[in-house]
Amino acid sequence: MSVDPVARLEKFRDKYDLKFRLAGDQDRTVGTAYGTLKGDASGPHERDTFLIAPDRTILLAYRRVGAKGHAATVLDDARGLHEEGHI
Repeated sequence: MSVDPVARLEKFRDKYDLKFRLAGDQDRTVGTAYGTLKGDASGPHERDTFLIAPDRTILLAYRRVGAKGHAATVLDDARGLHEEGHI
């Protein structure tokens, strides 16, 4: 999620040749619901990651993470959850 306009997200996606959609949250509804906004409700999102099951249950939450190595950690955890039948 990003509070950036969709056009900016699409530019970022295209620049890095990402093969998935990026979700926008310009009105900050999702950030408010998940508690991921920095400071007050007008700020950007923290770098948080959630693994969410098909039934919308939050399986894992990572708060205020750094970018380096985080994707590999989440992928390993997702694989473990898959092997256990959670996703």
